[in-house]
Amino acid sequence: MTSHPNILFILTDQQRFDSLGANDNAICQTPGTDRLAREGMNFTHVFTPTSLCSPARASLLTGLYSHNHTMTNLTNTRIQGVEELPDHLSTYAMLLGDAGYRMGYAGKWHTGKTKSPLDWGFDDYRPGVGWHEWFPTGTRLENESAIRLGYDQGKPMAARVARPLAEYPELGRTDAAIAMLEEYAGGDAAFCLQLNYFGPHYPHYLPEPYHSMYDPVQIPPWDNFEARPSTPHHGYRWLRDRWCAPADEWSHYAEIMAAYYGQVTLVEHEIARLLEALDRLELSQSTLVIFASDHGEMGGGNGLLQKGAVAYDELYRVPLVARWPGRIGAGSTCDQMVNLFDLMPTLLEAGGVQPAAVLDARSALPLMLGETPVDWPDEVFCEYLAYQAGDMELKILRTKTHKLAVNLSDADELFDLAADPGETTNRIDDPAYRQVRDELGTRLEAQMARTHDPLLSTFRERMSSYLV
Repeated sequence: MTSHPNILFILTDQQRFDSLGANDNAICQTPGTDRLAREGMNFTHVFTPTSLCSPARASLLTGLYSHNHTMTNLTNTRIQGVEELPDHLSTYAMLLGDAGYRMGYAGKWHTGKTKSPLDWGFDDYRPGVGWHEWFPTGTRLENESAIRLGYDQGKPMAARVARPLAEYPELGRTDAAIAMLEEYAGGDAAFCLQLNYFGPHYPHYLPEPYHSMYDPVQIPPWDNFEARPSTPHHGYRWLRDRWCAPADEWSHYAEIMAAYYGQVTLVEHEIARLLEALDRLELSQSTLVIFASDHGEMGGGNGLLQKGAVAYDELYRVPLVARWPGRIGAGSTCDQMVNLFDLMPTLLEAGGVQPAAVLDARSALPLMLGETPVDWPDEVFCEYLAYQAGDMELKILRTKTHKLAVNLSDADELFDLAADPGETTNRIDDPAYRQVRDELGTRLEAQMARTHDPLLSTFRERMSSYLV
């Protein structure tokens, strides 16, 4: 085995940490990641740097926070923003490509409006075949969900599509990735292939058998489903209004989660196909496989759907599983605090490449290999900087036991995760938690200073208000 592996990086969109069987979900079938977890390492405390698609993906490419790569909003939004990454930045694809890796990209991009992966270091780009990933033109929708898009009541969030499974676009993305693996297998150079699926991001328009795979009646409500903030900030209120159910009853949310699980399982069967292709091509032993998602989904937690300017773990805690036979211990688990964009320098280190500039992220490869550096942090710093209607600037410091979410335009939040894992009780003004709040605030300030956060002075002013 060579010291530098081939790399297959599988990324889904908007997938909850607790949707995997490896993470104790007893309902949703996840055969692909189940196999990866049996044969590799499952990470239990991974958090996205930001809970929005385009900025999170830009962070994965660059190893930088949103406030440094500047893409803070969705690139397909109607609100003007940064639509392309700045030209001076380097991506992991550029650096691995310069070191001799053949770089491939299949599936969803969503990290630029006009530029593509070919502009950021990838040699091959194949979006895959299939209908339009959002609202398929000419596709008949049947058995539509009771929940419709809050901002457009004409569009259901879930429905059965009257087309054969073979035409579903995720299968086309897998086909494209397998074709690239077959091509790369015969080459002399190591390869790095990133495959991005659309699911389980809404809308959940599914063919059979996946649309009817899960019975909503069999999906129980989350423990925090009925929890509502006593004084909800603007971001929470906006999200409730935009992604509202017909009535605040779990049965409506269960319909969405049933379709969501169906989409998860469909993608999982595609991941299993990929792993079988690696076996067939005799690439499994020489390939580092990484599975992750860019951010999570509220799915009814705290009475919310989708994503937005809230700091809950349903959005920020994400799955991560890695397999590298002979190097990563089979069936192992890592409970260290990891930021999702740590994968950028991880891929570089696995490929024997040094970053071209100082990064905000840090390689997690030692953790994958069973070694915990003595200075590995016991916290993660996350943020949310989008400026769509209802959004606000959030700075988040999370440890295993507590979370401080400083809202620079509305109310702050402090959660005792050990006593309140559902984040139902805000302790920000509780005198018993004053010391915890101040300590986390100091640590969050240090993270913002380390990463040259332009909102540092604003943050300091906010925190000084607690000293009055």
